Formats: sequence, structure tokens, C-alpha cells
Amino acid sequence: MDIARRDLLSGFGAVGLAAALGSTFPTFAHAAPTLGDAELEALRQRWVDQLTGRHLITDDPAFAEPLAALDRAVSKSQALLGGADRVFTDLGFDKEASITQTYRRLAQFATAWATPQSAHYQGEQLLGQALDGLKDTNRLIYNPDQPEFGNWWEWEIGATGALADAMALLRDHIDQADLDAYCAAMDYYVPDPWYQFPDSRGKQLSEGANRVDLCQAVIIRSIVGGDTARLAHAIDGLSAVWAYVTSGDGFFRDGSFIQHSTIGYTGSYGLVLLRGLSRLFALLAQTSHDIHDPSRVILTESVEASFAPFIYQGQMMDAVRGRAVSRERERSYDAGHKAIEAILQLAGAVDEATAERWRGLCLQWIQADDYRSILEGASITRLALVLDLMRSGVAPRPDAAGPRLFPAMDRLVHRGEGWAVCVAMCSNRIAWYECGNGENDKGYQTSQGMTYLYLPHADGHFDDLFWATSDLTAPPGTTVDTTALPDCVEGGWGDATPSNDWTGGTVLDEMALVGQHLIGPGGTGLQARKTWWCMPDMVVALGSDISTQSGAEVKTVVEHRNLGTTGRRLVVDGADVTEEVELSGARWAHLADVGGYVFLDVAQLRAKVESRQGSWSRNRTSGSTDVHERVYATLEAIHSAASGTYAYILLPGADAGETEAHARSSRVSILANDAAVQALRINKVTAANFWTAAGVGDYSVSGPASLLVRHTPGMMSIAISDPTQNAAQLDLVVRGVPFRRVEGGDGVTLHEEADGIRLTVDVAGRAGVPVSFKVHR
Repeated sequence: MDIARRDLLSGFGAVGLAAALGSTFPTFAHAAPTLGDAELEALRQRWVDQLTGRHLITDDPAFAEPLAALDRAVSKSQALLGGADRVFTDLGFDKEASITQTYRRLAQFATAWATPQSAHYQGEQLLGQALDGLKDTNRLIYNPDQPEFGNWWEWEIGATGALADAMALLRDHIDQADLDAYCAAMDYYVPDPWYQFPDSRGKQLSEGANRVDLCQAVIIRSIVGGDTARLAHAIDGLSAVWAYVTSGDGFFRDGSFIQHSTIGYTGSYGLVLLRGLSRLFALLAQTSHDIHDPSRVILTESVEASFAPFIYQGQMMDAVRGRAVSRERERSYDAGHKAIEAILQLAGAVDEATAERWRGLCLQWIQADDYRSILEGASITRLALVLDLMRSGVAPRPDAAGPRLFPAMDRLVHRGEGWAVCVAMCSNRIAWYECGNGENDKGYQTSQGMTYLYLPHADGHFDDLFWATSDLTAPPGTTVDTTALPDCVEGGWGDATPSNDWTGGTVLDEMALVGQHLIGPGGTGLQARKTWWCMPDMVVALGSDISTQSGAEVKTVVEHRNLGTTGRRLVVDGADVTEEVELSGARWAHLADVGGYVFLDVAQLRAKVESRQGSWSRNRTSGSTDVHERVYATLEAIHSAASGTYAYILLPGADAGETEAHARSSRVSILANDAAVQALRINKVTAANFWTAAGVGDYSVSGPASLLVRHTPGMMSIAISDPTQNAAQLDLVVRGVPFRRVEGGDGVTLHEEADGIRLTVDVAGRAGVPVSFKVHR
């Protein structure tokens, strides 16, 4: 197959070919008249190109399977046609989700009919069924006489998107009266894509991914219906979704993406936004409707600032997927593959240097993915994009090493030597979790310091039924009490947040330090102060001030690892763990093919390897009830009233010998671990989270702060932040140093003191982003 990369990626713009194909379609007597605006017709054909991939298909045998899958799906849906009050026998219109599903099936009919290589291409029977289905759905349910009920999304986004696609595909064969009726229905449910919700609920400004979906549907409806004024208004509405925000939904300058006001949602709603915009940029490129807003560079930058940090070997990290983790058919690799496809598509709308960098990243993610191929179940468009990438000669590009801190959504991603870890936290800005529509009702512990460890060749730890079989009440990295909590505790949609404001951290070179003042959900009175220090070869975790008012057991989950179906060897202090045990004074543990754990302060350790069973329905009401089984290795620090602290080291990828040696002579020194400060030192580097104005060793601060300091000959490198995001300035006193000159760090002033220096750091308006600078002699 020989596909020119520029033709493939710069807008799917083979309009001449599409028009030629379109001219061979059979004409029906009462079809709508041809679009008078030649450019609108060209745009419609571009959208048909995107929907069908018809201009991308070659005689390469790889295309046989996606074409066959399309044909099978259509034939299966054809067998379900029938019923006086519905289009498909299994989709009654008493449920609003059936409207979206009906239109999606009809759009799939239209897609197969318009795809030259499909067995259904130009089939008169299928065309008639699609046209009749559109008429019946409009007559029975989707029309201006039917007020919305249930979930607004089905009426305003789900249905409109699928209906617009079907209209674009079949426009030449839809009666003008029917076309007008479909446009009127869409205009009734979405009179203005800048807003969402019906009048009865109260219109609300649409944001983020919702805005993109609404605008996309209206853009296609306007192209098909020849409404240039409505088209221009919908296009104008797109710029708002990539403009930086300081609160609410959208992109933040630190790379965070938030939806529903309190949820870090890069890997779900953010991904919908990226995919939608990549398609619309391709659709409108080099036309009079092209998007020329200079702020679109923010979207371009988001690929590497917001999305790439959360992709590891082809999977999108679950810490930014919200309630989507509860969906059986939308796992981390599914989301990762969608992101790769969107980035490859968007690469056609950027300069060559940026495009090559992105393609290199995508190639590396694809090649590193030995769990699930991106071509498994791929659409025609994805297949063509990936095959072209593989044959392009671009060099794979490694992920950026080290830390990426996202203060606006309380997340840290840190890449070590081949591995990666993501820490998910919460605060009065970010909710414990999100549930809604019967999804993720048991996800309430997932931002209590849940620590996602990603390893090379790790056989899909989180993708392989983790969310169906793991202990959702005690995920890895969290501190929890064992009080049973009701489903959807703290309410739906992330409306409730904990009352703490201290969550955040700082980064310095290849290191990151983050912390969280944990206040648990459910009103149990659980509190803890938690710190993670991430370095290239290890993660050190500290906990202090741990208590609960519930009287229940409190524990910190050092590890809860999905081992698949067969299990692996877990040892503690050299002894195999074959049944649940509780040990006092344990020094180290090792889990085969995962890594080592060194216990600096774990008074009581519980260790076990066990089989666990579960189903997707336990955390999603519409999930399958099939029971699955996986083996888990679990390490837990058990806290009592007298031992409300912990400290341990995680050594990703280390073998048992390396772990034991580390336990015998650890480089890590604990300087403090209490309610005022948690601090550690390795050689000439100090890491300290100050929960209040306090001092430790040679350092003291005027208020809550996260601090990393590295001493080198003649210089001291410093990174400091205000994790509460409330302060205007911080004073840092360093004793016993002769340095007198500041390099870098806007808003940093130095004052000499009798026994050292005082550094005044301006943190106003930085929203938790660290200030980094050096101090010299």
C-alpha cells in the first residue's frame, strides 16, 4: 500500500475522488436538491471521507477485517429491525439511551452503504431501511413535540452526532421535507451549541468536550442543511474549549484538564475533545471556514503538555479517566489507542517538526505495547493512519523522563528508569472521585493517594480486569479505614470535595515531591498526611498524623497488585508468603516481576496472595454480571492508635537481592514525620513537605510549603511551592550557607541573616506551580 502521508493526514481531503464516488450513487425521486454552495458540498464529502475512510482503502489485506466487521455489525442490526413503536426490536424508546443507539445503528447502515469496499455498498434494501429508520425515529420520538427526559446527553449530544452523520452520508437521498424535519429536531434540542440542557432545567454554558460534541453536530447539520450562519456560529464556539482557564472546565496552564469542575479528566472528556477537534480541524482545513484563531496553539501544545504524559506504552493512565474506569468496553488501552489515533490525525494540521515529534511518540507507544495491538478491532481510518506511520521511516521517540506535576487537578506523573508512577490525590479543589449514571459508584477511594505503578512488560495490570476484581475499598497507595461506605457516597458528579487545601508538591530536575492532607470520604473522621518522593530509581512514601473517629481498622496499602491468573512469588524478609500473615518489624518484601519494598517504619505488616472474584456490574449498574477471577498480592501497613505513621520505599523492577541490600543500608534518612513536617534526605538532597510554618534541619518556612533542595559545590538548587494555592509569598530560611546571589526564579529576593539567608518567594497567582532557582556564592 502506498499512501502519501500529507494526503492521508492533512484533512482527508480527497474531495475530487469523493465527489466522483458520490456521483455514482443512485438518485431517488424525492431527494433533497443539490447543495447550492459548492464549498459546503465539498465539506460534506470530506466528512463522508472521514466517516467511511473510503479514500484510504487499498488492496492491502489488512483492510479486510475492519470491512468485514462493519458488514457483520450491519447485518446483525438488520435482523433486529421491526416494531410499531421502535425501529429495532431491542431498543424501545421509553429509554432515552435507545435514541442514541438507534441513530448510531442507522448511521452505521449509511456508512456501510457509502463505503465502496463494503458488501452493502449501494444496496437499495439497506438504503431504504436507513431512510425509513430515520423517518420513524423522527416521527416516534425525536422531534420538537417531544420534551427531553432522562439524561440530557442522549438528546443533545449522543443523538445529534449520530443523526448528523447519517444526514451527511445520505443527503442525496433524503426527501427535502424529511431533511427539514431532522434539522428542525436538532435545532429544537440544540438551538445553540454554546449552551446545553433543556429550558426546563435551565440553560448552562457548554464547556470542554461537551462544547466540542455539540458544535460538531451543529457544524455537520449546518453543512448538510446549507445554513452558513449557523455553521459560522458553531465554528466560532470552538475557540473557548482550548483557551486556558483558571477554574471550572478546560485546560490549565500547568497542563491539567478538568471537566465537571472537580475531576481530572484528560483521558476521557479531554480525549473526546482532542478527537473531536482533530476531526474538525481536518474537515475545515484550507477552506473559507478554516480555524485561524491564533490561540489554537494551546491545543497543539496540549498534545505534549496534557496528553502525552499520561500515556504509557499505549495505555491511558486510569488516574485521569474518571468514571470511565468502570466501563468494560472502555479500558485504558482503548483510551490510549484513541489518543494515538487523534494525535496522528492532528499531526496533519501542524508544522513538520512538531508532526515528526508526535509521530515518533506514537510509534514508540505502539511498539512498546506488547499487551494489545492498536490494530485489534481498528477502524479503517485508524488502520490507514497506523500503517502509514509504520512505513514512514520516522524514528520512535522516548517519553520525557522525570516528573510532570499537575497542581490544578492534584495529579503527579513520574517516569523513572523504564517505569512510571502516577499519584492521584484530592483537595477542596478536586473531588474524591466521580460517580453518576450508575457508573463508578464504588470509586470513592481512588484519589486518596492511589498510586498507579506502570512497568514494562507488565501484562496489563490495570487493563486486565483490575476494575472488576480488585479490592476497590483499598487501592494501592491509599490510606483507608475499613468502615463500609455506601455506593456513591458523597453524592454524584464530583459535586462534593474534601475540606483540605494542602495538596500539591514541587519538582526539581529528575525528582518530584508531592503530598496530600487526606480527609476521607463518608464522614468517618479519617485523616492522614501523606508524602511521596519520586526519584529515578525509587519512590519513598511517608505517612503521619493518621487517625479515624469510626473505631474501624486503619491501614495504608503498600501494594495491591493484579498478578493475572497464575500468581507470582511474594517474599517478606526472605520467607515465601503462601497464606495471609501479619508480621511485626518486617524489613523488606519482594514481588516477582514487579519490584521490591523496604519498610523504614511499618510496625505491623499484613501480607497475602489470594484469588479474588468480581464482575463489572459491582461498580457499574449496567455492567456484565459475568464473574471473573484474578490473583492479587497485597501488602498493608496496619495502624493502631500508637502507630499512626508509616514509611516505606518502592523499588520498581528491583530483584530480591537488590531489595534486601537496600534494606540493610538504605540511603534514605527520615528527618521528620509528624503533623508539622515530613522530611527526608539522601546525600546532599533534602525533600520536605511543611504542613504549616515549621522548621527541619537547616530549613524553616513561613507557611505551608513543598520544598526540594540539592547542594552542589558552590551552589544550591531549590524548588518550592505553595500547595494550598492560598499564599502570596513564602519565606524560606536556610542556615549555615555562604550563598548570596540568586539565579533564575521570578519574584525571588535574598536577605542575609546572621547565620544564613532568608529567601522571599512570590507565589501569588501561581496556582501551586513551583518556583525553581539557584543560589550561588
